Amino acid sequence: MPTSKKRKLSRLTNAERILKLSSRTTLRNAIAGLALSGIAISGLGLLANSSVSRAYSEGKDNPSSGPFGYSLVQTANDEPAQIDLFFSNADCAVCHPRQDGELRGSMHSAAHTDPLYRSFAETARKEAGPKVYAYCSGCHSATGLVSGLIPDAHDDQLPDEAKVGVSCDVCHSISSLTGHSGPWKEPGNASFVLEQGRAKYSSLGEVMPNRRHTGDKRDFFAKSEFCASCHTVIHPVNGVRIEHTYGEWKGSVYAKKGIQCQDCHMNSVADAIKVAETLQPIVVEGRSASEGPLRKVRPHYFVGGNSNAETLAGGKEHARIAVERLKSAARLELVTPQSVRSGKPISCDVLVHNIGAGHNIPSGVTELREMWVDLRIIDQSGKVLFQNGKLDADGKLPQNAIRFGALATDAKGNHTYKLWEVTKLAWKRTIPPKEFSHDTVTAALPEGVRDKVTIEARLLYRSASPDVVKQFMGDKAFEPQVVEMTRAAASVAVE
Repeated sequence: MPTSKKRKLSRLTNAERILKLSSRTTLRNAIAGLALSGIAISGLGLLANSSVSRAYSEGKDNPSSGPFGYSLVQTANDEPAQIDLFFSNADCAVCHPRQDGELRGSMHSAAHTDPLYRSFAETARKEAGPKVYAYCSGCHSATGLVSGLIPDAHDDQLPDEAKVGVSCDVCHSISSLTGHSGPWKEPGNASFVLEQGRAKYSSLGEVMPNRRHTGDKRDFFAKSEFCASCHTVIHPVNGVRIEHTYGEWKGSVYAKKGIQCQDCHMNSVADAIKVAETLQPIVVEGRSASEGPLRKVRPHYFVGGNSNAETLAGGKEHARIAVERLKSAARLELVTPQSVRSGKPISCDVLVHNIGAGHNIPSGVTELREMWVDLRIIDQSGKVLFQNGKLDADGKLPQNAIRFGALATDAKGNHTYKLWEVTKLAWKRTIPPKEFSHDTVTAALPEGVRDKVTIEARLLYRSASPDVVKQFMGDKAFEPQVVEMTRAAASVAVE
């Protein structure tokens, strides 16, 4: 990272910080600097570290809270960080252009700016208050939270450094994990320590001598617990596991064989498929720095199943990779009779196998995710005799579809998509790694059907329903992409 005056870690006077910020950034950033320095600015809504002090005073006696409120993120000394001392991705790209190019357009890079997330977060701020907004920001904008700008500052008032999402410097400034010693005894809710300084942490810790930063080894960078620090989301009051991908992985054969999140999600799709088939990690060699030696490296696309990455983060390549990953995750199997009589019922067993994911499918915030089977029975002319799983005109799933996901309810037992309202998951159906689901579909064949019928099934997925997107985004809503993960077909003779 560049070694300029702005990167010195010495404490500055208020006047020095104001001059520094105003000389290198916009007036907006200077205003944020004033707020961080403890100066109240009338009429601008930024008040003297009030976000940190209030979050701390409200949450310090709550065992599920950290120094910054409900989020468990910490700084090395539990004091607010200096927002202008976080390195930008452009700084890192000077020596690490590959990683910067891979990260750009990822959902990590848009963790704070993703318009669907912003609509959820602003609704949470409005309905549940700033403490819940800060809780979300521990992972979505760790820099903004630990610097004291979030939750009080309006998004338009935040400097760019507070909007970078999961940037290079956020991850590589994590000096330790606190999840297993924390309130839930597992990683989650931003259970890590951010430590600003010249040292940048990684799984190898080796860097070429340079004027920009040093390196320090942390084994957890190659472990699933690192990812789980944010990809486990636990309701801070009632303990409901809102997102529990880590728990799904931990109970799987992948964990037993030592396969980590990084072995799939920081590899190409082709290599991830091999890892799933063999349960053996794959080592990729390359250059971490553009002029560095050959060494073990990992791609930094960080792609999961969000095929809307182009819409939400500008990541066309990330959306393409997400579709590839979804198509490699599952296999459909149809078990049918050899023959059936015309006018009589026909039954078909539908099995969905999780063959390629080291966690359940679907995973993540399963209350929003939708995975289902669209099954049709067709005669020889192509006429559809029966269909189960077809979306209606409004894009809604029929109640009797073979579906997977979860149903969250609030304290009154009402269905809710507002994660802060969730008190339990009233229904949840997902498929663990290397396991399968089993459903039976029965339909009556019309009289007069002859020769044979074909049963076709498609496994479909979308990150959220149009209803959810419309509810939170209003007239800015987009149509979530439906991805065909896999398909199967079988012919049955008709007597």
